[in-house]
Amino acid sequence: MQKIKVIMEYALPITINLLLNTAISFTDVYVVAKFGDDAVSGVAIVQYVWGLLQALLIVFSSGGKVFVTRFVGQKSYKKASLVIASLLLIALITSAALMALFAILPKVVLYFLGIDGSVAHIATIYALILLIEIPFVLIDSVIDMAMVSYGNTKLPMYLAFVAMFLNIVLDFVLAFGYLGMPKLGVYGVALSTVISYIVVGLLHLYFYFGKKLPYIPMLTFRKKLFKRILKVAFPELSSRVIANFANLFFTSSVLLLGSSYYAALHIVLKIMGVGYMPVLAFAAAGSILFGQNIGAKKFDEAKKYVHLITKMNFYFLLFAAFAFIVFAPKMAAAFSINVQTKLILTESIIAFAFIQIPFAIDVSYTFALNGAGLTKRTFTINMITLWIFRIGIGLVGIYLLHSYEVVFLAYLIHFLITAFLMYKEFKKEAWMRVKI
Repeated sequence: MQKIKVIMEYALPITINLLLNTAISFTDVYVVAKFGDDAVSGVAIVQYVWGLLQALLIVFSSGGKVFVTRFVGQKSYKKASLVIASLLLIALITSAALMALFAILPKVVLYFLGIDGSVAHIATIYALILLIEIPFVLIDSVIDMAMVSYGNTKLPMYLAFVAMFLNIVLDFVLAFGYLGMPKLGVYGVALSTVISYIVVGLLHLYFYFGKKLPYIPMLTFRKKLFKRILKVAFPELSSRVIANFANLFFTSSVLLLGSSYYAALHIVLKIMGVGYMPVLAFAAAGSILFGQNIGAKKFDEAKKYVHLITKMNFYFLLFAAFAFIVFAPKMAAAFSINVQTKLILTESIIAFAFIQIPFAIDVSYTFALNGAGLTKRTFTINMITLWIFRIGIGLVGIYLLHSYEVVFLAYLIHFLITAFLMYKEFKKEAWMRVKI
């Protein structure tokens, strides 16, 4: 019971944090939709490009967490502080380069997609406004990582509350011109995102340099240490980037079956994404506790936490599957008015209710292995299973069999095999001998 209490103390704030970010995302979509299809399309393109930035944050979040949690477990807060300081300095230095890169990327994507006119104009201006947020996004990522690495998941949650409040209020105020402000439309949504990131970024810096955290605030750089962090983070970073492009290609291929099938798959993945949040939070909490116990050389405790979290995730998704199956028709009706799409969506929700169960095992052991620094091994497993089982079987179903049901089968086989391989890798206990 004590372990469950500790896990819940870590996981609940992470879950709430994820839900708050989802609330921001849904509000942005709702407000942008009020300005027409061109606005939605333009903003969607920018968000797709910004997905690459989220992948790059792996270096500052997951990569840094492997080291900081282990140093915290060893009570070596000076070493942990050097990791944070090095990442923070790199974040500040690389901000200018990333701003230049993301000023060009949307234009490149628009060119290759052959998009011009109003959509291209909206996307270009929207992206230029968002450039201002990049330094603060990186700062938030580093200091959030520092907070959760010593077990403080509540403070990032409180800061997420501030971000959500500012973002949602400013979305309406700036987009629609409330409270005497000019009506900025879609660009008001971009500006509200920037302002919320700036405010929360400054709060993060206050907590770090105001000595509100158990680290030594400094701005220094250790080249060898950063190389070690990059070495650990690079496989996971590569996995995220490749998986994003692979999934984009795969889901887009579903269009060959018809727009109703594509819409249903897109919606069900969004629904399942919300359902996965507690599971991801438990897995994230597990990776923190796992890393801390490895650092303290408490290997048996580390194993117990991971196995317990795996069980919790499995039973949660088993219960969630039952709920999704029972309420599938009502959920489909809430998300679609098209009769055909509604029927396909109901089928999709029921199918993914079963598919998500092995995902509980997969994500629990994957987060643990990444938290220990075995990122090369998880990268290999994820890439092989993704391309052979999900993409390979799925494309056979789409192009040769013209079957939407085979897409479900591809997801199920992928998660089953990945879960088995991650479990086998964890059982080898090579994570006990990983040197970072």
